[in-house]
Parts: sequence; structure tokens; C-alpha cells
Amino acid sequence: MKKLILFSVFISMSLVLVACSSVSALETTTTPVTTIPDTTLYTGQETTLDGEIYVYEDYQDLVDQIYQDIYDDIYAEISLELADMITFDLYEEIYQMVENNISEILSSEEISVYVRDFQQLIYNVVEVTNTSVVGVTSYGIDSSSVGSAVVYKHDILTDTYYVVTNNHVVDEGQEFSVVFSDESSVDATLLGVDADVDIAILSFSGVGLDNEITVSPFGDSDLVEQGSIVITAGNPQGYNFYGSVTMGIVSGVNRDVYNDGVVLYIQHDASINNGNSGGPLYNINGEVIGINVIKLSDLEIEGMGFSIPINMVKTIISEIEAPYVG
Repeated sequence: MKKLILFSVFISMSLVLVACSSVSALETTTTPVTTIPDTTLYTGQETTLDGEIYVYEDYQDLVDQIYQDIYDDIYAEISLELADMITFDLYEEIYQMVENNISEILSSEEISVYVRDFQQLIYNVVEVTNTSVVGVTSYGIDSSSVGSAVVYKHDILTDTYYVVTNNHVVDEGQEFSVVFSDESSVDATLLGVDADVDIAILSFSGVGLDNEITVSPFGDSDLVEQGSIVITAGNPQGYNFYGSVTMGIVSGVNRDVYNDGVVLYIQHDASINNGNSGGPLYNINGEVIGINVIKLSDLEIEGMGFSIPINMVKTIISEIEAPYVG
């Protein structure tokens, strides 16, 4: 590239010199004038150069015409030479330079920097899950069930935390508790459910708790795109695997699993199992974009999990909380 730039500058300078020297050697049919103001025009005069007749109005007009003719001739000649150079030698040189640059980048720290940045984003999400994703135990008359939940709000005035989970985690329960990673627990209150969508809201008091609790921010599920990286957190197969984190991508959006039009799910391939129900689906920025609810399971099926879009969950939360607000 440097060679081409220098070559172009050389050509431009040469053209100016050629044009100027050519003018001084012109054969003119006019009588020289000893003193002519700069504004004087040579209207209608003619000059011959190498058989070419130039009709010009003033000196600059003559120079411009000669320059253009010389430029066109040289440009045509140089273009052919450059075309040959690019086709063979220069093309190979450019190709080799690009290949060398790619090799240098691949062997440098730059690629590893990108990997480290991406890894840090994952660490950031995991850090949120460790203090925001909890377990929910529902106690029935003859049985109990275990699921996952995520803290989405904290009322500072009353020191009350709110969690969202699935309705099927609590629908047969009469008493409920929120379970933390150290196996400690606190009683929880069921505020309301939406059985059709499979969402339930519970609250618990933070008074006297030593556990670090973080609120997970909600994202915008309308912005979720196929191929987006997602992270899940929860308690697959119960509390022996408390706080497990898995990662995958969004496999599809607006999935009508039951063909009833009630919920258009986010499909993803992050691993979820029994006990993950009610747990959050995060984007790479640590925002909750869905609540995990179902997994299609079969010998011929792998990696088909589904989440309720968080924008639908937001609406349900507002409806359930309405009687408790104000």
C-alpha cells in the first residue's frame, strides 16, 4: 500500500512538471506580448503541440487542456501496468500480508482477551444466581415437593423479599418455605397464583436473616432472539444439587407447546431437570428473561427446555401484587 501511495504522488508531480515544460515548448501562432495583466484573456488563440490544436481563452485554460490530455494518456498506460501488478505480484503480496496478520492475531493475546471478557460475563451471572436463586419447598398433607425460585423484589421498609416460581411447585402445598444454599430456611407466604400460565408468587421476611440475598433484575423477553446465549440456575433433582448452573442458547421463540395459545414459550437447550421448575432463565447480562417450567423428555428428545417469557410474568406479578400494594 505504501508503494502505491508513493507511486501515485510521483505520477501527480510528474504530470505537473510535464504540463509546465510542455507549455514552455509550444509553437504559438500569436505575437508575444511583453506585459499582460493576469486578467487578460487570450480569446480565440490557437496553439499546436504534437499535431494537436488547442483553442484557449487564457493561459490557465491552455495548461488545463494540456494537463488533461497528458493525464489521460499516462493514466491509461499506468492502469494497464497496475492491473497486471495486482493480478499477479501485488495480489500475492497482499494475500500474504493478510495471512500473516491473521496468524499474528491468533497467536497474540487479543483473542484470549475476548475469551476472558466472555468468561467474566458468565462469572457475573453466576454471582447473581448464588444469592438470588433459592429453593422452594411445598408441604402438603401427605407429601412435599421441591422447586426453584428467584428473588425479584425487596421491600426495604418492611424487609420483605418476593420470589416467583411455578404454580405446580406449590399447588398441592399448605405450608411453604424458602431454602438457602447453607440449607437454612425461612417460612414463606403464598400471595397468589396463575394456574393457566403456571406462575406463583411468594414472600418471606428478611428480618434476622444472615443470608446474603440479591434481587435479580428483569429483562425484556420481547428482545430475545434465536441463538442468544442463556444461563439457567436451580435445584435439579432437589437440594443435593442446589444452585446448579447450566448454559445454552435460545433454540426458538414463541413456541406454542400445548397448541392453546395461552403461553408462547422461549425454547432453549440449557440443561434443566425436575427441581429446576420455577428457576430463572438469564441472558448473558444477568437479566431474567424467562421462568423455566417444562422440559420435553424422551429417548429421542434432547435439550428441549421451555421458559415462560418474563414480560408475561411481569403482568401476572402486577395482578397478584395489586391487593397488597398501598
